[in-house]
Amino acid sequence: MPASATFDDVSSLYNSQDLPPQVLAHTGGDWKLCGQGVFSWSVFKFYRIRLFSQTGHFEATQPHLLDLSYLRKLSAQQIITISLQEMQRLAAPTPTQLASWRTALEAIVPDVGLGDRLLGWFVPSEGVHFFSAHAELGAILETAFASAFGAIWLDPKTQRPALRQELLGLQGETA
Repeated sequence: MPASATFDDVSSLYNSQDLPPQVLAHTGGDWKLCGQGVFSWSVFKFYRIRLFSQTGHFEATQPHLLDLSYLRKLSAQQIITISLQEMQRLAAPTPTQLASWRTALEAIVPDVGLGDRLLGWFVPSEGVHFFSAHAELGAILETAFASAFGAIWLDPKTQRPALRQELLGLQGETA
């Protein structure tokens, strides 16, 4: 992607439901968009996020994909620290779980920049498999992790309830 790419340029790249080939090869491929939105804080837009399921409707007990397209540079440590803080707030993992999850995420999550993509394939009975737009990054095969990590965006107590509504395709409805 050119260094002069704008937010609109990046947005237009990900308007279709196309997912990276290696994601489709691992996940079976028949995914339907549930919803999408932009994660922002104050005036800063951090990433565009899309939620996919095999039915087009989210069910926590069924496999689903979260596809994040980054709109700015973030270090792996920023992503990991914020993720773990939210997981701790929403799921109350033990200190041992948090330490284990930090170590696992540090081996998987890369630094990101404008236009980079990270995807999580959530298999509730197994864990989460992570991908970039070009490669499989690794997996954390722990059901408690899958539940806690997905809660960041999908739990009713998320920090971004309007984004949750968008992801679930519930704009204008009360959850």
